[in-house]
Amino acid sequence: MEINNGCKAILRRLFNQGRIGGKHIPMTICKRWIKHLNADEYKKAFNDFDFCIKQGLVLTKPKPSDIHIFLNPRRLKEIREIIGE
Repeated sequence: MEINNGCKAILRRLFNQGRIGGKHIPMTICKRWIKHLNADEYKKAFNDFDFCIKQGLVLTKPKPSDIHIFLNPRRLKEIREIIGE
């Protein structure tokens, strides 16, 4: 599946910030990172991001206030290929 550029931007930023393994961030903050996109691209980016969660590239951790996300350390090779590192 081809991943949207908005989704790649989220994955790249998570990777660059070192949000791998136990270091997580609220999903609402990640949504703000791509707020500059138009409505259709924004929706496609989060559909692709949900696909990444289902595939196990991005892991979730439920918290009382929000769902926190982080990159799967066992799938870093695939994540690097997607973001072009």
